[in-house]
Amino acid sequence: MAYTRGNLAVQERQKETQQQSAYLEKTKVIKRRSQLPQKEKLLYLLSVVFVVVVMGVIGMSHVHSYDLNRQIHDTDNKIVEAKRNINQLQVEKQTLETQVLEKAKELGYVPIEDDNTIHLSPVSGSTGTQDSDSGQND
Repeated sequence: MAYTRGNLAVQERQKETQQQSAYLEKTKVIKRRSQLPQKEKLLYLLSVVFVVVVMGVIGMSHVHSYDLNRQIHDTDNKIVEAKRNINQLQVEKQTLETQVLEKAKELGYVPIEDDNTIHLSPVSGSTGTQDSDSGQND
C-alpha cells in the first residue's frame, strides 16, 4: 500500500472508486411538483378578481364617457336642426308679413299710418265676409 500524507485509507478509497467506475448505477430523479397551499391559491384568486374588478371599473368609465360624448353629439345635431327650422320659419314670417297688406286690402281694410306703425281698420259698411260672399255669387 502506498503511503499518502500519513493516511493509508485515502489510497484504498481511490482504488474502490476505480473499481466501481466500470459499473455505473443509473438513477432517475423524479421531481414532484408540490401543490400550492390553500392560502396561496386564495391569494392568487383574490388578485385575479381584483384585477378584473379594476378593469371593469375602468371599462365602465370609458363607456360612460362614450355615452356622454354621443349625447353631446346628438344635442349638437338637434341644435343645428332647430337653427335651420328657425331660419326657415323667419323666412316664412317675412313672406307672410309682406302679404298681410295685400290680403287686407283685398278684404277691404284700409291701412292707417301712425308713428311708424301700420294699423288696419275696416272700410265703413263693408266686411271681409260680405266680399267673399259676393265673390262667390258672381
